[in-house]
Amino acid sequence: MPSFILRRLLLIPAALWVINFAGFAYAHFARLAQAALNPFGAVTQEAASIWEVYAAYLRGVLAGDLGSLPTLANDPVGTAILNASGASLGLLALAFLLSVMIGVGAGFAAVRHNPPAVAGWLLPLSALGLSAPSFLVGALGIGLLLITLLHGGPDARLLIPLQGFGWDAHLILPLLALTVRPAAQISQVVSGLLMEELQMQYVVAARSRGTPWRIIRWRHVLRNFLAPALLAVAASFRLIVGELVLVEWLFGWPGLGRLLAFTLLPPASASVIGLTGGKPVFLYPPLVAALMTVFGLLFLVADTAATGAARAVDPRLRKPELEQSHD
Repeated sequence: MPSFILRRLLLIPAALWVINFAGFAYAHFARLAQAALNPFGAVTQEAASIWEVYAAYLRGVLAGDLGSLPTLANDPVGTAILNASGASLGLLALAFLLSVMIGVGAGFAAVRHNPPAVAGWLLPLSALGLSAPSFLVGALGIGLLLITLLHGGPDARLLIPLQGFGWDAHLILPLLALTVRPAAQISQVVSGLLMEELQMQYVVAARSRGTPWRIIRWRHVLRNFLAPALLAVAASFRLIVGELVLVEWLFGWPGLGRLLAFTLLPPASASVIGLTGGKPVFLYPPLVAALMTVFGLLFLVADTAATGAARAVDPRLRKPELEQSHD
């Protein structure tokens, strides 16, 4: 087990370097393509090759300088990343906790043990949740609020804010958009795993001996299905991270996802007063590379933590290592 974790941790820096270079190279070549298509010549094509530009960028990174944003204030890229990280990590943590609580609770509640069966309400609800991406859920929420406002008369007010940042009512729509699909995914996986375990011979034998259901569930069933459930939870976290860009952009949440969205939007849309000082950060290589590295780190850490936890709770996943150690 320690050797597995050590190997994973040693691979993370190499993977992050690949992600960083891919993000930098994409922005670099995309800027060159934009310059070639610009009829006014507003962007001049860099003469240096990608290797020369990236080498200069790496020297700055190793010296602690991630570059500066093309703003009036010349704000450091590292400062922009740190300022956006707090908003994104808080939203991620809340959405993840809600998804796990709702998904696991619904999965357990839907499974009946005598006889083993899944409640009929879970399938349509989980199918509906899985077919609703976060952007659609958010857009529907905004639409319903606007309809309520339009039909509420001259004194009508929005029940909750549509955009903006705040650890209050501003959280409701972003959390709703980020939680629905992962919660549906977790509930479906948990209910399926529970059903498989309930049909195992050891459960049938324990029930025939009169063992109370709570003991069977917490001492045996839970221990056997915990490892795949942890992997399903990690998959839901990756799903939330992947949808963060659209959700933060849709609701004006000043986090990493919104910052990445502005680097991928054309200059007419990417200029944001207060974020970039009125100048675009469209396809700015140091910022794209840094943001892609942060998102890659989130994915890699989540995957390593979930895989390590699954191997810790289920010795069957460590069987090749155990056999090798005995040999």
